[in-house]
Order: sequence, then structure tokens, then C-alpha cells
Amino acid sequence: MNKLLVLLFLATSTVFYAQKNDIQRLKAQEQRNRFDEVYISFDVDNANDINALPRFMLIDHKTRGNHVYAYVEANHYRDLLAMHIPFEVVPKGANVRSLTMANTTAEMLNWDRYPTYSVYLQMMEDFATNYPDIARLETIGTSQEGRLIQVLKITDNPDVDEDEPEFFYTGQMHGDELVGSILLLRLIDYLLSNYGTISEITDLINEVEIWINPLANPDGLYHGGDNTVSDARRSLSNFVDPNRNFPGIGDPHPDGEAYAPETQSMMDFADNHNFALSANLHSGAVVVNYPWDTWESSIRTHVDDAWWKLVSHEYADTAQANSSGGYFTDFDNGITEGGDWYTVYGGRQDYMTYFKQGREFTLELSYQKMLDANLLPDHWNYNFNSLLLYIKQSLYGIRGIITDSETGAPIRAKVSIDGHDDDNSFVFSSENVGDYHRFILAGNYDVTFSKEGYDSQTYNLNVTDYNTTVQNVALHPVGASTTGNNLEKAFAIYPNPVKTNQLNILAGSRAGQTQLKVFNSLGSLISTGSFESMQAGKRYKFLLPENMRAGVYYVQIITENANLTKAFIKE
Repeated sequence: MNKLLVLLFLATSTVFYAQKNDIQRLKAQEQRNRFDEVYISFDVDNANDINALPRFMLIDHKTRGNHVYAYVEANHYRDLLAMHIPFEVVPKGANVRSLTMANTTAEMLNWDRYPTYSVYLQMMEDFATNYPDIARLETIGTSQEGRLIQVLKITDNPDVDEDEPEFFYTGQMHGDELVGSILLLRLIDYLLSNYGTISEITDLINEVEIWINPLANPDGLYHGGDNTVSDARRSLSNFVDPNRNFPGIGDPHPDGEAYAPETQSMMDFADNHNFALSANLHSGAVVVNYPWDTWESSIRTHVDDAWWKLVSHEYADTAQANSSGGYFTDFDNGITEGGDWYTVYGGRQDYMTYFKQGREFTLELSYQKMLDANLLPDHWNYNFNSLLLYIKQSLYGIRGIITDSETGAPIRAKVSIDGHDDDNSFVFSSENVGDYHRFILAGNYDVTFSKEGYDSQTYNLNVTDYNTTVQNVALHPVGASTTGNNLEKAFAIYPNPVKTNQLNILAGSRAGQTQLKVFNSLGSLISTGSFESMQAGKRYKFLLPENMRAGVYYVQIITENANLTKAFIKE
């Protein structure tokens, strides 16, 4: 090519790229005016470059080829232009054929529409009204524009704290990721309407305290007004990304912003509960994202990484089996450690896992953020079995009740795995009931139960996957005269195994008024009884339920001075 042609080529290319850049800026300005944010994509040389990007670029996700998608709020638009980087504006709602709205609750019957804000509130109210025996509606906060942040509690005794794991689903932290709220609304309806009809659903509601918040960011979803979702935006109304606004590990404000009212409401809600297992729902990709988000796996993995992979693959594999080809197949066959995808600081997943000692993963459920309304039923069919299986995971692992050996009162105590736990992976028992729930992969573990002012106790426990190991513990106050060995000698049960519905109890030296509680292997209470005055050395008969199945059970014996749990086998 001669010099003249080279010069002509360079001049033409410069004009072309300048025109292309002008077009992208025009698109960006149009998007900014409509949504108060700009959604862009660009390339980085390598994944590490993402961590060097300025804080105002809210990374949405990246592809394997280091192609990055990010949001820039309207108040940082000039900062974006000042970077002089080539970017493409990603159309919001591209290829969306229909975002059909439901203006009445009746129009939601086929689950192929998006509810207006008033319809959403009415649906939540109707759930509680129509199922008063198993549902309670709570408002945990108010958005910056005055919309309600609501949660529904679903359990068999909703006004009573019981020995049950607390489970929490949250939808649509990002307002423009539309699939989450509809799936959770439909999950609520499915659970409530099938209680007493489908045994699996009945068992879940009887054994788990389920909390569901379908819509965490109502201002983002209804950015264009209460009657449309077509102008939905990602962030809160003050331009804060709700999934970067939680305390970070080592930095209470990693996004440089004060906690938004919506964030504070969610943190207060978590403080008032003892959530054992939880998840937050998103879209824009299809993958199960498990802890940690803060670190890449080459730097740090969760101590229960193997358990997380088991649970995450269960979700992804089940979704694959219930969908057409290609769904939940990206990354490691549908799962990824969060930081290996891209690091997130101040996300809710790591907040709930690290600071609240629970376990939470993030679900990305649709490649299309603003999903066609007619595709919502398909995505329910893909995911509802997986959503139920994840709730069921809260019943497995190690569980039990921790009490004060002198009073029998429940206490909040620490449960830690010796030589295993790190990065706050221990758990605590609840204050009101004393129940604890520790999920872990199959194995043999030394588990220590401790609380300031009490003598610690350590038990060697065997755990198998998809099963429950129950260990109730009575911690002795420091200096108390009653020792663990004395308690073991205080009572005896026989025969063991039990062949009839009669359990024989030999009262020990520390008898008196005695209460008995019988639990199954899942920790559910199945029978209670009491003796007004047991006398040392005498034998007493306790009748078990006639319909008890064969298996392992636990009897808790509570007196004024003792609290002892013993296992027995029912043949």
C-alpha cells in the first residue's frame, strides 16, 4: 500500500471511530435521561484490570473473554467520558417483546405478567389473609420514595419461636433484573396453596421457618411509575447499588457511601433473626454464585467450599434437568465461586455469610434481565424444584438445642468445628430457642460448644450428606456443682433399642419434677410428658406415640438441676 492510501485509510478510520464514539455517546445520553444510569460494555486486557476500575463503575458481570458489563449512574456520567475509554452502550430491555403488566390480582393467575405496585402489595396482603394459619406479613422498612419493603413468614406455627432453621429468600435487589420477584411471588403461592396436600411442601412448612422478600428494591423496579416496569433501573433512588452497600470484610463502607435506608432495613432484619441459610436472586447471567465474592479462590476459599459445591451443583443440576438445553451450563457446569467470576465488595452474600454467620449464595436466573413476560412460566418450571431443594438443605447437617444445665433455659452459644472453622464460619444458637444449625460436608468432626461464663463441651460427631446429626447440649455454668459425668449417671433409659411404644426411665440421684421431650432425627419435637416428682432409683414408664416409625430418636430429660439428652433406637 502506498503512502497516499495509508493516509487515506487512517483518516477514514479516524472519522469512522469518531462517528462511532459520537453515536455511543448519544445512546448513552438517551439512556441516562430515561433511566438515570447508563449500561455499557467494554474490554479489559485481563481480569485483574477490573479491580483497578474506579468505584463509580458498578461491574455487572464479565464474560470469559474479559468483556465487561457495567453500570454508571447519571451523576457519574461525566466521569465516564473523562476516562476516554471505548465503550458500547448496551440497550436496556433489548429484544424484549412484552413487559405486560397486571392491573388486578386476577390477571396474575397465569404468572405471565408483571404486577403493578398496588397489585404487588395486594398479593402480599392476600397471602397473609387467605392463609392465616401458616403465613404472616411484615413490613421491614420503607424505600426512599416511600414504597414498602415486605417479607412473608411461612411456617406451621407462625406466632411461636420453634426449633426450626430460619431460611430467607430475597428477590430483585437490582430493580431491572425482573425475574426474581415473580419467581418468589409464585413460590409463596405454591407453598401456601399446597400445604396439607403435597407431603414435601407440608413437611417443609412444618419443619422450616421460611421468610420470603420478593422485592427488595421497589424504587428501582417502579422507577418509571407504579404502573410499569419498562423503565426499571438497577440502583436505589439515591444512585447507590444495593449489592455494594453492605459492610465489606475489612471495610465497613467499601462503596464509599452511607448505608441506604433499604440496606439498613435489611441489616436490622438480619440482626433480629438467626438465618441459617439464604439466597438472593438476580438475572443477567445463569449461574449459582457461592462465597466468597470478596476473594478469588486462588487467594481464599470458604472452609466449606466442598459443601458449597455440593449444594450449588444440586441447584444447577436440577435446573438443567427441568429445562431445555443450555440452561445452567456456564462456568463449572452452572456454578462458580464468586470472586473467580469477578470480585464484589459490600455484597449481601458475603455480609450474610461472614458477619451474620449464616450461609448465602447468589442465584443468576436469566440471561435476559428484563425478561419477556411470556417467558416467566418457563423460568418457573426450570427453577421451582431447585428452589425447594435449597430450602430443604436447611434441615441437614448438625443441629440441636443448647441450654443452661442449671435452669434448662435456652442460651445463645457458639458452635465451632475444631481445626476446621475460619473466617467466621462458626455459627451461634438462637437466643429464644437455643437451636443451632451447622451445615457441613460428610465427615467426622470434633464440635465445641462454648459461651462466656460456661464450661465448654466438645463432642465427636459423624455427619453424612443429606442427613441430620442431632446433638443437644446442656452447658454448665462455671463453678456449678453438676458435672457432665454426674448428669450421665443421673438417668438411664431402657431397653435400647425400644421394641414397643413404652420407654422405661431409671431416675437418678438428681430427680424431682421432670419434663421429657422426644425428638426425631431431624430435631422435630414429636412428644412431651412430665412427672410431678421422680424419686431416685425408681423406674418410670413413658408412653411414646403409637405411630412412631423405626429410627433414631432423642429424649431430653429436664429437671430443676439437670438437662440431659440421650439417644435411643425405635425398632
